[in-house]
Amino acid sequence: MMQNIPVWEVILEVYGSITVEKTLRFSQLKGFRLNDKFYSDIEIKRSQTISGVEATITAFAPNEELAREAAIFFFGQMLDTLAIQIDQALYLNFNDYRIITNFGHKTLRRVKKEEWQNAFQEARLLSSHTTTITYLRALGWYRKGLYTEDPFDKFLAFWNSIEIVASKYHPPIPEGRSKQTKSQIWESFKALWGDCDYWPIIKGQNTWIDDNYDIRKTIAHGTQPIDINTVKEVSQKLDIIRQVSFKFLLEWREKRLNLLE
Repeated sequence: MMQNIPVWEVILEVYGSITVEKTLRFSQLKGFRLNDKFYSDIEIKRSQTISGVEATITAFAPNEELAREAAIFFFGQMLDTLAIQIDQALYLNFNDYRIITNFGHKTLRRVKKEEWQNAFQEARLLSSHTTTITYLRALGWYRKGLYTEDPFDKFLAFWNSIEIVASKYHPPIPEGRSKQTKSQIWESFKALWGDCDYWPIIKGQNTWIDDNYDIRKTIAHGTQPIDINTVKEVSQKLDIIRQVSFKFLLEWREKRLNLLE
């Protein structure tokens, strides 16, 4: 029973261009045990030292290490859903020391209590189904794409967010076509947006998937030397792939993700 397990308070920092109007306190349901539901107490307040917020999460665990791991997992999944909802870079620092970063934002978005609660609920919903946990992982890659500063890591993160969803949920591939990643993404885009001439952001760009897949292979497999021209090429593609990933993930959640399976 939960009352026999120690309760720990875990403090985490979230770096990013966000804040809260005032200190927020609420309880959030964790887990899916019908006969033994338990809640975590959440406190979120303005950080006085960084751009972002400080969160305190209660966790039931037999020791400090497990409590910290549980809090990081629980809060991290929430941030994955929140990041795409508000489209802001959110970096979770779970070390005992402060990381020196350039997160010195001068303009901060206030995140309301309802937005935090909705993000927790969305993460809990997505993690509760074997058919949707993959989508939640894709959101994690999207969040990484938002906060990482390395252009290659950023590109791979946004690409992975698309590829993960397409590989798991793609419609049937027509006979005679490759069943691999590029076809899976193509058919997934078609399922949402119709023929390529109607695709948002990359309208009529028939080679967009192939071109970006090749870049992904170059980066991930190290098949070619990385030079200034490669950095420039990848950097120039980041804004578009971010936009495509953002729209694809949101619309797949709205129109195609089946939570009842």
